[in-house]
Amino acid sequence: MDGSLLSQLKKYKNLQSSKYIPVRGDEIITRVFEFDKYYVSTKIDGHLCFIYKKNKEVNLYNFNGKSFKRDELISEAIKKIPVSSALLVGEIYHYDKGKRTRSFDLTKVISEANAVIKIGVFDLITYDNKSFEATNWLEKKKLISSIFSEGDLIHPVQEIEFSSRKELENEFNQRVNNNNEEGIIARGLNGPTFKIKPSLTFDFVVLGYAMGYSDDFSLLKELIFGVLIEKNKFLVVGKVSNGFSIDQRKNLSKRLEKIRVPSNVIETSGVNVPFTMIEPVLVAEIESIDIINSNSNGIILKSVLFFEKEFIKLNNSPSVSLISPVFMGLREDKKVTEHQTGISQITRIIDLTDSDNEPEIKADSDLIKKELFVKETRGVKMVKKYFIWKTNSDSNNYPDYVFYKIDYSPTRSLKLQREIKVSDNKDQIINIFNKQIETDIKKGWNKID
Repeated sequence: MDGSLLSQLKKYKNLQSSKYIPVRGDEIITRVFEFDKYYVSTKIDGHLCFIYKKNKEVNLYNFNGKSFKRDELISEAIKKIPVSSALLVGEIYHYDKGKRTRSFDLTKVISEANAVIKIGVFDLITYDNKSFEATNWLEKKKLISSIFSEGDLIHPVQEIEFSSRKELENEFNQRVNNNNEEGIIARGLNGPTFKIKPSLTFDFVVLGYAMGYSDDFSLLKELIFGVLIEKNKFLVVGKVSNGFSIDQRKNLSKRLEKIRVPSNVIETSGVNVPFTMIEPVLVAEIESIDIINSNSNGIILKSVLFFEKEFIKLNNSPSVSLISPVFMGLREDKKVTEHQTGISQITRIIDLTDSDNEPEIKADSDLIKKELFVKETRGVKMVKKYFIWKTNSDSNNYPDYVFYKIDYSPTRSLKLQREIKVSDNKDQIINIFNKQIETDIKKGWNKID
């Protein structure tokens, strides 16, 4: 594939991710903008697909340049597109006698010759060497309809016009609540496009917590959660800080404190406070408006963690982000199993993997400072170690600098204690380092070079 074409596909995908405003069905009246006229279509649950024609050849691509090998679709596109150059955008999906489409259905059957695969076309980027990126949407809609109006497998996305948000709400209830469709897409002539869906609920494994809802840090601020990939291996999915009552913040913090575990993993909260990791035995119900596998930065990558007495980070892997997650409560009736808290909760809705994805290669961290202190009393040796390193991560998910403290005393019930603090400012992290040593190291401690 031509590099400029691939760049164009990825650019379109990234821009599209920011154009849609997710709205729950019960928020239509309050959150959808008021327009004179609304154009509404069914949300097709498939995969983004680009139809690219150059001369007499047509190819079907996803946004990463991977080809969809469907001869019947290519043949129809060649017949229907009368010009020698075109780049159109649609949703490729599995059609099963009018039943609701699911993206995972397409994944399963895309290579099966007898499966009925269709494309609903909704946008136009270039046509006959003319760019349509900034063109009036109605003009593009008219052209798409003229090309594919009589198409069998490739067709325009059908739209219905409405004049009020109340009519929009009634249409949503009819399609989604009564007909079990996935959702609707609504747009005006000017302004954003709204993706309207019912809320999604998941049962996720609680992996850690952060304090800081109150000034004295006595109340729970945020949870980090994930899914079980296989035994003792977890994929981080997201964080949640909304939905807790004050009593829940108070009581949960006490409960979570009792099951905290050591960890070499650095995951930070929304206010850049490191999460305290816990034994992965609790299940939380999380509600979300929507779920996405990519954003303006590309495919979403998050940590894969392994747990055996403590957490260790294995690598980064394709994951998702939840739009407006809300904590609904702990599921005391659920266990941490692949069946109840596994990755299938996500993959039934949206794809995670892409075979063209290259694994993330991260630069090694740089050790900036290290100091070791030892104290011996009556033959008992205690050790305190202090480190600062620069992470060298290009990801926004990780801080630039990390302070790490190890405190070992064989006379305590918890012999080995760790503390992590992070910052994006080098002077600040050095100040944290020095202040901590000043506080901890008193008479009797000897510095080891």
